[in-house]
Parts: sequence; structure tokens; C-alpha cells
Amino acid sequence: MTEPGQRPPADRREDFERRLERKLSERQGAAAPDTTEGSAAGLAMRAVTELLVGLAVCMVGGYYADRYLGTTPWIMLALMPLGLAAGVANVMRLSNSQQAKNVLDGKGPVAPSVTDDDED
Repeated sequence: MTEPGQRPPADRREDFERRLERKLSERQGAAAPDTTEGSAAGLAMRAVTELLVGLAVCMVGGYYADRYLGTTPWIMLALMPLGLAAGVANVMRLSNSQQAKNVLDGKGPVAPSVTDDDED
């Protein structure tokens, strides 16, 4: 038997579950902060990183191959376009990824709102 003013344990548990469900539904219903801008910045940073890493890996490999073979700087210069191409391929793969589609929400870049007044 319980003392006056206290509920039995089963009722306390059910009451706790109701209060918990109510609080969780309130939190889920609240507007979450807009993270699209942060996600887009993260995606852009990843694209730049992919491009630079592809180039850097081939340049470092070419540098050490040049030092080993004594052909400084020709192998490094020959591998630079290969590294750039690898970086561009990684950025193209990233642009077609699901993460990019989620960030851009199926839309491409926004066109400028200012009309072009150049007389070409």
C-alpha cells in the first residue's frame, strides 16, 4: 500500500511515459534551424578539397619520382594535368551524389537577378 499523496508505481510510469511523449512531440514539432546554408558551404568545401587533393597527390608523387630518377621537374609537370583531371572527376562525381541533391533540393545554381546590360 502507498502512503497518502503518492501514486502507485504503475501509474507513475504511465504518467512519465505520457509526459515524455508530449515533450518529444513538442520538440519534433518545433522548427529546426535552417542548415541548408551550412550544408551548401560544407559541400563547396568538400569540392575544393577533392580538387586540391587530386592535384597534390599527383604532384607529390611526381616530385618523388623526379628525385628518384633525377629528372626534376619533368615527371611532376607531366603528372599535374593528370592530378587536375582526377580532381575534376571527383568533383563531378560529388556533384552527382545524393548529398549534393539533398543540399540543392533538385535545383541547380540560382541565376543572377540582375539583367545583363553589357552591349557585346
